[in-house]
Amino acid sequence: MKFKPRLSILLTDYNFIKNFPVVIHQLFFFFAQLIILYIYGIGYSGSLAYIGAVSTILAVLINLKWDIQIMVSNNQTLSESLLDASLTIFIMTIIISILNILVGSLLPIYILLSALAIGIHELLVSILFVQKKIIIYSLYRTIPALALVGFALIGYEPEFIWPASFFLSVIFLVIYFKNLFIKAFDNINISRIKNIKFITNINAAITATIFAFFSASFVIIINHFYGSDYVGLWANTIRIFNSVIIFLLAASLPFMLNMLKGKEFVYQKVRIFFYLWCLFLPLVVMSFFVVTNLGLFVFSLFQPINLDITNFHLSLIFLIGVSISFIGSAQGLYQAINKSIILLAMIIITILFGLIIINKISLSFTSLIEVFLFVVAALVLMTLAHLINYLIFKTR
Repeated sequence: MKFKPRLSILLTDYNFIKNFPVVIHQLFFFFAQLIILYIYGIGYSGSLAYIGAVSTILAVLINLKWDIQIMVSNNQTLSESLLDASLTIFIMTIIISILNILVGSLLPIYILLSALAIGIHELLVSILFVQKKIIIYSLYRTIPALALVGFALIGYEPEFIWPASFFLSVIFLVIYFKNLFIKAFDNINISRIKNIKFITNINAAITATIFAFFSASFVIIINHFYGSDYVGLWANTIRIFNSVIIFLLAASLPFMLNMLKGKEFVYQKVRIFFYLWCLFLPLVVMSFFVVTNLGLFVFSLFQPINLDITNFHLSLIFLIGVSISFIGSAQGLYQAINKSIILLAMIIITILFGLIIINKISLSFTSLIEVFLFVVAALVLMTLAHLINYLIFKTR
């Protein structure tokens, strides 16, 4: 009986119409990727997807999820958080670079630069959101998408355009936050550096990194066995058919995380998370119906598919994309309730389970994505069971 009123309260608190500009950058990214797919083909697009997936893993390690910490915590001023986050990024970049050299430069320089750019970019735009500067927030999130198309049209390779697009936005953000940086670094001293609480974010960062690896492993495995064309198929299927869900989820999550600050008890925070996903269920069902019946036709509008693929394959990839979105959105909730270590354990169990299965099957593309779906569905079910437990027992 209380379900509908609470949903209306949730929508009111989000102020979707008032804050609609926060989602505009998602549209720009969506069309940017489709333009690149249409002009340069599935292989070029697949290379971009691979670079983005791998660099995202490192980006989480570099900024240790300070972008989320700034949104869900009231313990520090923005200048204090910016100082701690900046020093964290500097230190983690040095550590990762040294480790990369020690292992024989396993990661190419463009991956490291992409990760650094993304880590700084996510930190700075999160400050804009906390400051409620939604228009400016959306503007700076849009710059990488526009730059991506611009650099691609000029003729640069994927290895250049991905890091360059984010660094361009970072340069403008640093200039914009010039005064905040000055205020932050006015307070820097040895004692302050020693007092940075790396452990505060380490569980969330490790969880996010493992999950990013979990998500990227799909792309990495496909790229290893089937090449960039199949990576392009994977990435663009999710981009085309999951785009509306990803679009609305990306718009909603910052508001949800901000709402969690005002909730004292764990079950209240979990309930907000479930209300959000209840809103998405009808859209998930409708999108699944479209991809199951019209998937190949819709995909071919952007790029003909010269692979042995059916609507069945596209529908499996769609469901995997939805599952990844669900777990990805749960990371902020787990960080807000200080239970990231539990999500981390579930993700590690799932990864190990998936690796065992993959080692025991013949690697046809069909069987591979069926295993992917089975593994990610198991992770979703474990997460649901854990969160529902908080609701049942009204955990504080």
